[in-house]
Order: sequence, then structure tokens, then C-alpha cells
Amino acid sequence: MIGPFCSISGQLVPVAEATVAVDDVNFQYGYGVYETLKVRDGVLFFPDLHEQRLFHSADIIGLEHGLSPGIVPRWTRELVAANGVANANIKQLLIGSPLQSSPEAATLYIMALNPLFPDRTLYRHGAAVITFRGERQWPQAKSLNMLTSTIAYRAAAAAGVYDALLVNRDGIVTEGTRTNLYAVHGSQVWTAPTPLVLEGVTGITLRQVLQESGFSLMERAFTLEDLRAADGCFLTSTSSKVMPVSRIDEHSLAIPESVRTIMKAYDRFLNDYLTAERAATDA
Repeated sequence: MIGPFCSISGQLVPVAEATVAVDDVNFQYGYGVYETLKVRDGVLFFPDLHEQRLFHSADIIGLEHGLSPGIVPRWTRELVAANGVANANIKQLLIGSPLQSSPEAATLYIMALNPLFPDRTLYRHGAAVITFRGERQWPQAKSLNMLTSTIAYRAAAAAGVYDALLVNRDGIVTEGTRTNLYAVHGSQVWTAPTPLVLEGVTGITLRQVLQESGFSLMERAFTLEDLRAADGCFLTSTSSKVMPVSRIDEHSLAIPESVRTIMKAYDRFLNDYLTAERAATDA
């Protein structure tokens, strides 16, 4: 963690004093959901969208809580202000109540972590990825059940590549361990059907950018062969933004101008968001 404080259900707590009970069965068994946001140049990006997804994930796994809309962004901004960090990744962990009859006792932990800035050369030359046979349970929930993703990501790290793409039992390529995957075919952009993946906040905000840039977004189940036949592919995530893919396993992919157009358009969108948030803060 970075900064002197973390937040526990809205209370700022010095990091050195923050503890978790070792007998908390919800922590032991990973009964929780999480979100990762970013702070760049002092601006917290898309906190309301992340809160909506946090609550949606909790609903999917039946995790009851007493949090009201708007409270998570407020507590997160309070932590960012108290820590005085200009650049960070923010982790939010919502852990179930020790007693099912007391949903209001669910705990929300918020902490500031070192920011992740991918190597800039990846945006010029593209990222290499591998494929990994596996799928997540309750794929639409960003839950703490991260075993499949962890093993796949470790395999990617051992191979010296950026991420691993999960391939399900039907041979459908769904998502990365920390990214969403898109394939470009002319003016169409394909992404996996919503029931099969965790819809990223970057992907949600990307829709508007694609439409304004002349692309149509389609949900379509695709195989590895479909990806190889595409004009190009790219990954998205909070830290990755829009990142071209130049290799899947041993197969090289071109990076077409369409992917670079989308990448530049999304960068402009983020810069406009940053400028607007600063203006709103200064007003």
C-alpha cells in the first residue's frame, strides 16, 4: 500500500493499525467482491461506474450489505485526499458479514496501491499474450474467486507475456485474466457475449468512443481461429486502457490503423475526462 491511511467502512485507519481477524471465514473462503480504480494527476476515474459494478457483483454472489449508492465514491475520495497521492491504483474489497443475518456488518476495505503504468513500447509494438484453458465461475461478478485467473496469469508471467486469454470448454476465447478482449473486422468491433465475461468499466466507457469513431460494437462468441482471421485485436482494462495485441501464442498479428485509431480516440476521451473533473473541482 501507499500513503499513510486505508479506509475500513468509511473510517480512515493508519495502515500500520489496519488488521483482519484471522478467523474471519469470509476472508478465508474469499466471500467478497472487489474493484480496482485509478487516480491519475489527482483525479479519480469513473468512481460511480465502479460502485455500480461492485454492487452488481455483490448481488450476483448473494453478498448483502448496508451500503447506499454514492457512499463508496465518497469514502474513496476521502481516502485519496487524506493520502495526498496524485497517482495510484485504488483497491476496494467488499467482504461479506460474519453473520448472514447482519448484512450491515459487511466490510468495505479501500486502499491505495502503486499505480500500474504499462511499458509504453507495448502501445507502439503491441502486447504478446498466451491462451489458457479455463473459465471463471460467475463470470459477470468481480469476485475474490481468482484461482483460475491467478494460475493463468502466472503462466503468462512465466512465458514473459502481458496476459493470458481464457478459453472455455467450448473453445470460446472469453477474456484475459485482467483484461477484456476485442477483435476488429473492418468497421465492426467484436467482443465476447456479456454472460461469458466480466464487463470492464473501460469497455463500458469505450462504447461511446467507438460509436463516435465510426465503429459498431458487436457481442459475438469467437474462437482462436476467428481472432487470427481478424484485422487486429486489442485488450482493455483500467491500467491498460486500449492496448494492441501483436501475438497470441506463436501467431503474430498485425496492428491495423483501425486499432491505433481506437487507441488514440480513447486516450483523448480520458484526457477530456481528466480536464472536466479538474474544472469541476476548481469551480
